[in-house]
Amino acid sequence: MRLSRLLELVKKDLKIEIRSKAGLNNAILFAIVTAFLFSMSIDSKSFFAPILILLTFFSSILACSTTVTREFELETIEALKASLSAQEIILSKIFSNFLIVLFLVFIVSPICYALFNLEGDFLFLTASLAIAALPISSAVTLLSPISAFAKVRETFLPAMLFPVVFPIIFPAIRLINFAYGGFFDLFSALFLLFYTGIIATLASLVSEHML
Repeated sequence: MRLSRLLELVKKDLKIEIRSKAGLNNAILFAIVTAFLFSMSIDSKSFFAPILILLTFFSSILACSTTVTREFELETIEALKASLSAQEIILSKIFSNFLIVLFLVFIVSPICYALFNLEGDFLFLTASLAIAALPISSAVTLLSPISAFAKVRETFLPAMLFPVVFPIIFPAIRLINFAYGGFFDLFSALFLLFYTGIIATLASLVSEHML
């Protein structure tokens, strides 16, 4: 595996996202507005973990779905395949999307923490949310090529993603709830990392048929 070329592709994706800002701006705006509405309308402390996972799920779709579909729209996918294998392209996209979601986590997490008026350990919460973001960003990368040519991509991708992400919802909520109390749930964290490995492996295996 040509690590230097993979890192160059990751660097390219991040530069495009930073310059265009469209996906990131939409994701951040959606997360802030939704968090504000939830914090004003319900007992946010009781529902903090599910709300945070919900925000991460939809923000990841807004911010990450274009990193793969952009290559099809700009017709650059064949040029990428000439220098990298399909497996390498998918793995680099997974890493790019995780870094994008990680950036969102560091932006949105303190805002949510303040809006919900929490008193738990902020570092534990942020680290737990970052771990929960791993399988979500990987799943977005896995399914984005399938929705690349769909006419209703905005609704098609979330509908496909939910069954894939569903198994990690409870462990992610449990991990965040424990972190809110100042504890680290190792079992839930290991499950999320293991599930991320499954998604990444599956994406690598089927990459030849998706790209």
